[in-house]
Amino acid sequence: MSLLDTIIGTVAPHNCLCCGSEGQLLCAACLGQLPPVDKLCYRCQRPSPDSLTCSACRQASPLRSARTVTTYAGGARALIWELKFSGAQSAARIMARRLAVLVEKNAAPNTVIVPVPTATGRARRRGYDQAKLLARALSQVTRLPCRNYLVRGGQTHQHQLSRHARLQQLDGAFRAHHPRLVKDAHVILVDDVITTGATIEAAAMVLSKAGAVKIDAVAFARPA
Repeated sequence: MSLLDTIIGTVAPHNCLCCGSEGQLLCAACLGQLPPVDKLCYRCQRPSPDSLTCSACRQASPLRSARTVTTYAGGARALIWELKFSGAQSAARIMARRLAVLVEKNAAPNTVIVPVPTATGRARRRGYDQAKLLARALSQVTRLPCRNYLVRGGQTHQHQLSRHARLQQLDGAFRAHHPRLVKDAHVILVDDVITTGATIEAAAMVLSKAGAVKIDAVAFARPA
Protein backbone atom coordinates (compact mmCIF):
# COMPACT_ATOMS: atom_id res chain seq x y z
CA MET A 1 0.00 0.00 0.00
CA SER A 2 1.35 3.44 -0.91
CA LEU A 3 1.98 6.10 1.75
CA LEU A 4 -0.57 8.35 0.03
CA ASP A 5 -3.19 5.61 0.11
CA THR A 6 -2.51 5.05 3.81
CA ILE A 7 -2.90 8.76 4.60
CA ILE A 8 -6.11 9.00 2.58
CA GLY A 9 -7.48 5.90 4.30
CA THR A 10 -6.82 7.48 7.70
CA VAL A 11 -8.09 10.99 6.98
CA ALA A 12 -11.00 9.97 4.75
CA PRO A 13 -11.74 6.25 5.29
CA HIS A 14 -13.16 4.26 2.41
CA ASN A 15 -16.79 3.22 2.32
CA CYS A 16 -17.59 -0.43 1.69
CA LEU A 17 -18.39 -0.97 -1.98
CA CYS A 18 -21.28 -3.27 -1.05
CA CYS A 19 -22.98 -2.01 2.11
CA GLY A 20 -21.56 1.51 2.36
CA SER A 21 -20.22 1.16 5.90
CA GLU A 22 -17.16 3.27 6.68
CA GLY A 23 -13.73 1.75 7.13
CA GLN A 24 -12.61 -0.38 4.20
CA LEU A 25 -13.33 -0.80 0.50
CA LEU A 26 -14.91 -4.15 1.35
CA CYS A 27 -15.88 -4.67 4.98
CA ALA A 28 -15.29 -7.97 6.76
CA ALA A 29 -18.97 -8.92 6.61
CA CYS A 30 -19.28 -8.32 2.86
CA LEU A 31 -15.91 -9.94 2.20
CA GLY A 32 -17.13 -13.03 4.02
CA GLN A 33 -20.21 -13.17 1.82
CA LEU A 34 -18.29 -13.43 -1.45
CA PRO A 35 -19.43 -16.66 -3.12
CA PRO A 36 -16.87 -19.48 -3.31
CA VAL A 37 -16.03 -20.99 -6.67
CA ASP A 38 -16.29 -24.59 -7.77
CA LYS A 39 -13.01 -26.47 -7.94
CA LEU A 40 -12.29 -26.86 -11.66
CA CYS A 41 -9.44 -27.51 -14.04
CA TYR A 42 -8.77 -24.03 -15.43
CA ARG A 43 -8.34 -25.34 -18.98
CA CYS A 44 -11.32 -27.63 -19.60
CA GLN A 45 -13.55 -26.29 -16.78
CA ARG A 46 -14.31 -29.80 -15.55
CA PRO A 47 -14.47 -30.57 -11.81
CA SER A 48 -11.05 -31.25 -10.35
CA PRO A 49 -9.96 -31.71 -6.71
CA ASP A 50 -8.42 -28.53 -5.28
CA SER A 51 -8.55 -26.94 -8.77
CA LEU A 52 -5.67 -29.08 -10.00
CA THR A 53 -5.05 -29.12 -13.73
CA CYS A 54 -6.53 -32.42 -14.89
CA SER A 55 -4.32 -35.19 -16.24
CA ALA A 56 -5.47 -34.63 -19.82
CA CYS A 57 -4.77 -30.88 -19.74
CA ARG A 58 -1.42 -31.30 -17.96
CA GLN A 59 -0.05 -32.71 -21.21
CA ALA A 60 -0.31 -29.21 -22.71
CA SER A 61 0.20 -27.02 -19.64
CA PRO A 62 2.96 -26.68 -17.03
CA LEU A 63 0.49 -25.32 -14.46
CA ARG A 64 -0.18 -27.71 -11.58
CA SER A 65 -3.21 -25.72 -10.44
CA ALA A 66 -5.04 -22.42 -10.87
CA ARG A 67 -7.04 -21.38 -7.81
CA THR A 68 -9.35 -18.42 -7.35
CA VAL A 69 -11.15 -16.95 -4.35
CA THR A 70 -14.50 -16.00 -5.85
CA THR A 71 -16.42 -15.08 -8.98
CA TYR A 72 -15.87 -11.90 -10.95
CA ALA A 73 -19.13 -10.25 -9.95
CA GLY A 74 -20.64 -7.98 -7.31
CA GLY A 75 -18.26 -6.90 -4.57
CA ALA A 76 -15.29 -8.76 -6.02
CA ARG A 77 -15.63 -7.06 -9.40
CA ALA A 78 -16.05 -3.66 -7.76
CA LEU A 79 -12.95 -4.23 -5.59
CA ILE A 80 -10.83 -5.22 -8.59
CA TRP A 81 -12.04 -2.20 -10.55
CA GLU A 82 -11.09 0.09 -7.68
CA LEU A 83 -7.59 -1.40 -7.71
CA LYS A 84 -7.16 -1.31 -11.49
CA PHE A 85 -8.93 1.87 -12.52
CA SER A 86 -9.34 4.13 -9.48
CA GLY A 87 -5.90 3.85 -7.92
CA ALA A 88 -7.28 2.41 -4.66
CA GLN A 89 -4.17 0.42 -3.83
CA SER A 90 -5.50 -0.59 -0.41
CA ALA A 91 -7.66 -3.09 -2.29
CA ALA A 92 -4.56 -5.21 -2.87
CA ARG A 93 -4.15 -6.01 0.83
CA ILE A 94 -7.83 -6.93 1.21
CA MET A 95 -7.50 -9.34 -1.71
CA ALA A 96 -4.17 -10.68 -0.47
CA ARG A 97 -5.63 -11.80 2.86
CA ARG A 98 -8.05 -14.07 1.03
CA LEU A 99 -5.46 -15.27 -1.46
CA ALA A 100 -3.15 -16.27 1.39
CA VAL A 101 -5.48 -19.15 2.27
CA LEU A 102 -4.93 -20.59 -1.22
CA VAL A 103 -1.16 -20.16 -1.01
CA GLU A 104 -0.13 -21.35 2.43
CA LYS A 105 -1.32 -24.91 1.88
CA ASN A 106 1.13 -25.16 -1.04
CA ALA A 107 4.13 -23.31 0.40
CA ALA A 108 7.56 -24.98 0.53
CA PRO A 109 11.08 -23.70 1.31
CA ASN A 110 11.72 -23.03 -2.38
CA THR A 111 8.39 -21.22 -2.95
CA VAL A 112 8.41 -17.75 -4.51
CA ILE A 113 5.54 -15.43 -5.42
CA VAL A 114 5.75 -14.07 -8.96
CA PRO A 115 3.34 -11.48 -10.38
CA VAL A 116 2.04 -11.86 -13.92
CA PRO A 117 3.09 -8.49 -15.38
CA THR A 118 0.41 -6.25 -16.84
CA ALA A 119 0.87 -4.97 -20.39
CA THR A 120 3.38 -2.12 -20.16
CA GLY A 121 1.11 0.50 -21.72
CA ARG A 122 -1.61 -0.11 -19.16
CA ALA A 123 0.85 -0.01 -16.28
CA ARG A 124 2.20 3.33 -17.51
CA ARG A 125 -1.27 4.82 -17.81
CA ARG A 126 -2.21 3.72 -14.28
CA GLY A 127 1.15 4.59 -12.78
CA TYR A 128 1.51 1.10 -11.29
CA ASP A 129 1.07 -2.57 -12.09
CA GLN A 130 -1.85 -3.99 -10.09
CA ALA A 131 -0.55 -7.57 -10.30
CA LYS A 132 2.74 -6.50 -8.72
CA LEU A 133 0.91 -4.63 -5.97
CA LEU A 134 -1.18 -7.72 -5.29
CA ALA A 135 1.86 -10.01 -5.28
CA ARG A 136 3.74 -7.75 -2.87
CA ALA A 137 0.75 -7.61 -0.55
CA LEU A 138 0.48 -11.40 -0.67
CA SER A 139 4.18 -11.68 0.11
CA GLN A 140 3.70 -9.52 3.22
CA VAL A 141 0.82 -11.67 4.45
CA THR A 142 2.44 -15.06 3.75
CA ARG A 143 6.08 -14.09 4.44
CA LEU A 144 7.03 -15.73 1.14
CA PRO A 145 9.50 -13.87 -1.09
CA CYS A 146 8.10 -11.91 -4.04
CA ARG A 147 10.27 -11.87 -7.15
CA ASN A 148 9.78 -10.18 -10.52
CA TYR A 149 10.92 -13.19 -12.53
CA LEU A 150 8.80 -12.28 -15.56
CA VAL A 151 9.13 -9.40 -17.99
CA ARG A 152 6.34 -8.53 -20.40
CA GLY A 153 6.69 -6.88 -23.78
CA GLY A 154 4.18 -5.80 -26.39
CA GLN A 155 0.75 -4.28 -26.03
CA THR A 156 -1.93 -6.97 -25.91
CA HIS A 157 -5.65 -6.19 -26.00
CA GLN A 158 -7.48 -9.38 -25.13
CA HIS A 159 -11.03 -8.29 -24.38
CA GLN A 160 -13.60 -10.62 -25.98
CA LEU A 161 -10.93 -12.81 -27.57
CA SER A 162 -11.22 -16.59 -27.50
CA ARG A 163 -8.75 -18.69 -25.55
CA HIS A 164 -7.02 -19.76 -28.77
CA ALA A 165 -6.73 -16.16 -29.99
CA ARG A 166 -5.34 -15.06 -26.63
CA LEU A 167 -2.69 -17.78 -26.68
CA GLN A 168 -1.64 -16.76 -30.19
CA GLN A 169 -1.43 -13.12 -29.17
CA LEU A 170 0.57 -13.97 -26.05
CA ASP A 171 3.15 -16.04 -27.90
CA GLY A 172 6.47 -14.45 -26.96
CA ALA A 173 4.82 -11.86 -24.70
CA PHE A 174 6.80 -12.95 -21.63
CA ARG A 175 10.44 -13.66 -20.96
CA ALA A 176 12.19 -14.87 -17.84
CA HIS A 177 14.12 -12.31 -15.80
CA HIS A 178 17.10 -13.87 -13.97
CA PRO A 179 16.31 -17.38 -15.31
CA ARG A 180 19.09 -18.94 -13.22
CA LEU A 181 17.15 -17.98 -10.09
CA VAL A 182 13.97 -19.58 -11.44
CA LYS A 183 15.61 -22.99 -11.71
CA ASP A 184 14.27 -25.52 -9.17
CA ALA A 185 11.81 -23.01 -7.68
CA HIS A 186 8.17 -23.58 -6.77
CA VAL A 187 6.50 -20.57 -8.37
CA ILE A 188 3.12 -19.18 -7.37
CA LEU A 189 1.90 -16.91 -10.15
CA VAL A 190 -0.35 -14.06 -9.00
CA ASP A 191 -2.93 -12.10 -10.99
CA ASP A 192 -6.14 -10.28 -10.17
CA VAL A 193 -8.41 -12.20 -12.57
CA ILE A 194 -8.14 -15.47 -14.48
CA THR A 195 -10.43 -15.37 -17.52
CA THR A 196 -9.56 -18.08 -20.04
CA GLY A 197 -6.28 -18.96 -18.36
CA ALA A 198 -4.30 -18.11 -21.50
CA THR A 199 -2.21 -15.42 -19.79
CA ILE A 200 -1.15 -17.49 -16.79
CA GLU A 201 -0.46 -20.45 -19.06
CA ALA A 202 1.81 -18.37 -21.30
CA ALA A 203 3.63 -17.05 -18.24
CA ALA A 204 3.96 -20.55 -16.80
CA MET A 205 5.42 -21.86 -20.05
CA VAL A 206 8.28 -19.35 -19.84
CA LEU A 207 9.01 -20.20 -16.20
CA SER A 208 8.87 -23.91 -16.91
CA LYS A 209 11.45 -23.55 -19.68
CA ALA A 210 13.61 -21.59 -17.23
CA GLY A 211 13.59 -24.59 -14.88
CA ALA A 212 10.81 -24.02 -12.34
CA VAL A 213 9.96 -27.42 -10.84
CA LYS A 214 6.38 -26.61 -9.83
CA ILE A 215 4.06 -23.81 -10.91
CA ASP A 216 0.71 -22.91 -9.36
CA ALA A 217 -1.42 -19.84 -10.00
CA VAL A 218 -3.77 -17.86 -7.78
CA ALA A 219 -6.11 -15.01 -8.61
CA PHE A 220 -8.82 -13.20 -6.74
CA ALA A 221 -11.62 -13.90 -9.20
CA ARG A 222 -12.71 -15.70 -12.33
CA PRO A 223 -15.85 -15.43 -14.48
CA ALA A 224 -18.95 -17.05 -13.01
